[in-house]
Amino acid sequence: CSSRTPCLALSPLLKTMNSIQSTAFCLNNQPLAPQSLLHRHCRLAPPAAAAISIDYDDESKHHTITVPSFLSDDESDISGTYPSLLHKIHVLPFLESEESARMLKIARAYAEASSSWDQQDSTRHVSYQTVDFAVEESVDMSQYLQDINFQERMFGLLSEEYDVDVEDLSELDFFCASYEASGDDDQTDRETMDRLDFHRDGSLLSFTVLLSQPEDFEGGGTIFDALRDAADEIDQQSTVLKAPGSIQPLNAGYATLHSGKLLHGGHVVTKGQRIVLVGFVDVDLRNMREGALGSAAKEWGRNDVREFWNQRRLLKTKQQKASWNVSNWRYLPKKGRSCLGKCSMPASLLGSIENRSKPEIIRERRLRSEDRLLRDIMLPRAERGEKIEEELGEWREVSLEDMDGLMIGWEE
Repeated sequence: CSSRTPCLALSPLLKTMNSIQSTAFCLNNQPLAPQSLLHRHCRLAPPAAAAISIDYDDESKHHTITVPSFLSDDESDISGTYPSLLHKIHVLPFLESEESARMLKIARAYAEASSSWDQQDSTRHVSYQTVDFAVEESVDMSQYLQDINFQERMFGLLSEEYDVDVEDLSELDFFCASYEASGDDDQTDRETMDRLDFHRDGSLLSFTVLLSQPEDFEGGGTIFDALRDAADEIDQQSTVLKAPGSIQPLNAGYATLHSGKLLHGGHVVTKGQRIVLVGFVDVDLRNMREGALGSAAKEWGRNDVREFWNQRRLLKTKQQKASWNVSNWRYLPKKGRSCLGKCSMPASLLGSIENRSKPEIIRERRLRSEDRLLRDIMLPRAERGEKIEEELGEWREVSLEDMDGLMIGWEE
């Protein structure tokens, strides 16, 4: 296979892999497939990523960082082109200095009163727990955001940069998060965080607004997997992009806008406390190509399975100090079922499976599918359908008599 053609998987082999305890894909001490066929599980050649592009407007202090491409433009199954608007990360002043200072004061007061920054949130963000509080929980912050027209301003900015009508944007989640260096707090009962693992947001668009002054902490920033290969010279050339791929705004009040489907995380804070506002913004489905997100999610899921499977294999092998054995006879011919539990995996096949589970190979696949999604998911304006307004019924007051027979578990 070539670097531009996905390697085809052997479905019987994959079925067997799903039913193994440790290892051995052979029949009567012979490999289940000839070497020529096994070599179809070859390693993808690393794509030649395009250079990272950084544009800066001195008047507006607006930085535009374009993530590199990991696909070839002549791949026939790509609908969009590179770079799309979703390949771009925007870093620019958003809040006035007095606005960010006021919001920081409100955030700290609420967090101290509610102990929101003393433990990780395990209810709203289950997969990637953060130390935060929902903005709607703070009456003072919610009111102040309304006073300064925060949402109107932010949606207007997102609409301009990503070519989506304001009417097609909606707030999915909005919270205030704290990143605190692990060695800065002697209180052992506090469960703070100094970083956040790589993840993708549930929204197509996301934003982060820095409330802390840069001198209040060291490290931090939003780190992007697609920018991790930024060399030290990028660090020296850019004032906001630092190795290894971390966006670090210059001042409090700066906003970072990006697609939530870019794999990103919170870079480690090594000193002090970094406080940010984070928002997930949904885009109406009429703007998106059907099936694009589902295809990308399937590929990301496959990569997660490869990674998990190899970790489990290594653990089992280490614990049992034994080779792998086929444990389900359904996937073997009848006359070869006596081989169950008695075979040794061919070294070439084991190497092929291990290669597909290597971190660098998995990362390569993730970047390729991510690049494909960013190109494909947004429809050109000419192809977008009409927005369908949800019709709501009329509200009216009802009495307990009206509700009789409709209430479940009602007690006087």
